Amino acid sequence: MEVKTFFAQRADGQALPRAAVSVLPRGKETLAADLEDGRGQPLPNPFHADADGRIQFAAPNGHYVVEVDDGTRRQHLHAQFFDQGEIHSASGTQPLAQALDQRLVVVDSVDTLRDWPGARVADGCWLVCRSFYRDRPFELDIQLQRVAALDDPAQANQMAWLPSAHPHRDDFHRFTLWAADGAAYVQPGDDIDLLKVGFRADYVDGSGSDESAWFQETLDKTPYRTKYLPDLPQGCALYLGKLRIALRSGTRLVGAGARANSRLVSDYVASGFRDGLFLLREPHVIAAWAEGRPHGDLEAAFSHDIQISGLTLEARDFCRSAVTLICVRDVLYRDIHHVRCGGLKVFHELELNGRYSTREEDPESDNAVTAGFNPEVPDDLSERIRISDLSGGAGRYTLSPGDSRRAGAVRLNFVRDFSISHVHMDYCNVSGWGGSARPGKGGELRWMRRLRDGFIQDVHCRWTNGAIYFNNAHNVKVYGCSAKEVSDTAFDLEGCTYCLFDGLYAENAANFGISIFYATRGNVIKNFVARQSASAATLHERLAEPKFGPGLGRTLFRRLAGFEDPDFSQDVTLDTGAFVYEGQGFGAVIIDSWADVTYRNISHHDVVMDLRGHSNAQSPYLKDCRFTFTRPARDGDVLVALGTNRDDYGYWRGGEIVSRVPQPAGVVPLLGQLRAYAGTAIFDVDDLRIDVPGVETAIAICDARQSGRRPGHAFRLARNLIPAHSDIIDLALNRQSGGDALQLDAGDNRTLDFTPVEVKALNEGGTQRYAALRFGLEVAHAGD
Repeated sequence: MEVKTFFAQRADGQALPRAAVSVLPRGKETLAADLEDGRGQPLPNPFHADADGRIQFAAPNGHYVVEVDDGTRRQHLHAQFFDQGEIHSASGTQPLAQALDQRLVVVDSVDTLRDWPGARVADGCWLVCRSFYRDRPFELDIQLQRVAALDDPAQANQMAWLPSAHPHRDDFHRFTLWAADGAAYVQPGDDIDLLKVGFRADYVDGSGSDESAWFQETLDKTPYRTKYLPDLPQGCALYLGKLRIALRSGTRLVGAGARANSRLVSDYVASGFRDGLFLLREPHVIAAWAEGRPHGDLEAAFSHDIQISGLTLEARDFCRSAVTLICVRDVLYRDIHHVRCGGLKVFHELELNGRYSTREEDPESDNAVTAGFNPEVPDDLSERIRISDLSGGAGRYTLSPGDSRRAGAVRLNFVRDFSISHVHMDYCNVSGWGGSARPGKGGELRWMRRLRDGFIQDVHCRWTNGAIYFNNAHNVKVYGCSAKEVSDTAFDLEGCTYCLFDGLYAENAANFGISIFYATRGNVIKNFVARQSASAATLHERLAEPKFGPGLGRTLFRRLAGFEDPDFSQDVTLDTGAFVYEGQGFGAVIIDSWADVTYRNISHHDVVMDLRGHSNAQSPYLKDCRFTFTRPARDGDVLVALGTNRDDYGYWRGGEIVSRVPQPAGVVPLLGQLRAYAGTAIFDVDDLRIDVPGVETAIAICDARQSGRRPGHAFRLARNLIPAHSDIIDLALNRQSGGDALQLDAGDNRTLDFTPVEVKALNEGGTQRYAALRFGLEVAHAGD
């Protein structure tokens, strides 16, 4: 007959010596007969366990219930005995002894197993431990195998990752633990449940075991294997202490989801811009880029294959980012909830090692190429970065009130082929950098843009320093994103080419709702709403932001800091949208340097416009744009000003300027000016309706040069409607300075009561009248 061995033990794993044992056939209330001891001798029933709590007996073939009674508690065990010589199964026939050698031993916990003498478990025997620690409430069913060859008394009660043979990996390690007497047990399988390899995850309410060292060793020894942190009991977390955790290629860290409680907590304060709770900067990457562009296999100069998903990442205080990666390819960062920390940042080693400098200024060289980047092909960037479903936030605006240490949801430097979607994080923005956009530092359009080929959608930012912005980006498309209560520009392109903003909503930006700095080519902004209220002007105070002072928060769109690039024309298109201002005074749209502007189907509510800008502003092309005013301006205020400052062509076709309230007589609804110093500029104003009651001058036009130039610039005005008893005035600035008169073709312009209107040219006083006018931000800030 088969002999079985059991151990009588309490719930805490301690043995029950001399416990009373009764054996009954299953389903019957009578004691079983014909029992034998381990030597084959007859055994009475009931009998007693030995001094170690061991219960050993044999019984005829059948199912039995074993009752164990220590006088305080009765336990029941179920067992099946075989009395044949072989076992038949779907996999074939085995001798009974071999089948029994492969049976499982079930233990309540690893803690209990560690107390067992190694001789109690045969070499090669498989065990299942219901939990790891007696005092942790996890039902885990941990599978282990006894491996006597690894027995080591010096490792008593320790855990380690030991090298192990693997058919596909040279650096494979298996989880190994040793009992109190040094008996070794090994865990099979490739993927890793962190609770099954000794993590207690006992952090609750600010205290718990610091598991950073074991966590670091686990990441180091198990690349390209999934580490899984299951859904923990509410309030529990795995605590990583005060140390930053180093990642390596092949890190795969996965939880049960951002809505579950797969939670990692850290006391590390990542206050540096390029710091994080987790950092990937591998030695082979540092060495590869130390002298600039690497020689040989470029892929070998990058880290690879990072997956972090399904987790809650929590900083005890404040961290500017949760994860920072240096020179990396193939990243999946998704379904992460953030507590008091930012999200993911990616940088390039040429930034960290100091080879890339933003201090040098030379328009004949690209700082990125000087650092070691390829001048022709973007083959040396981080790439294939996939980011999605990020929630939570940093918890506050900066590390300390008034400083500049802010968190970011996503920051990508020198990256191509990336996507970002479904990001809702407070106090965190999304930004990217493909090199300096400033002139002389790589911003000229002949130099490559090194943030490239990206897709962004459904990103929503609040209470942060800007929402979505890029430097030197190319072909980045942004869809359906919003920004609310941001301290700088909500949406910003700096030195970018062929980028798209589509479906934006910006509400209350302390600086600009939407802006474009430095060079611009092929950029399109469409289907947008930018709204400013009185709240925007006080954001800098509420966020303790010293950079942006009082009086801002009025500008809905701004193009500024441009520079001439003689090799390339510059342009931007705004198509279908609304600019809405709801504070005191007026909002403003200002375009003042080096760009042609195509401006179509845009509504403005209490927003003035100045598209004349500085002497280097380029050509505006407006179509079907509408301006509505609900409050009075002041005498001398110009509501809409536009024109080109080169010998080129511009126009405004279709649309309206309407005031719901009477305006002072000296308000000018529209002023067009041309001021190229040579050649002839031509500007058309066609099919425009101006309904602004009370004004004397509906449209003022001028050749704004005051140095007597020839020939004069030209306006063509056709089929425009203006208020009754108002005029179209030629200020005649160039003629009054000794130059040629404005060239004019003005046909079929009428008042709103359909009376024909002729253009009136001033014989004198035009210069003084022009000098008394106010434009753009001067008008907007009138109430300050």
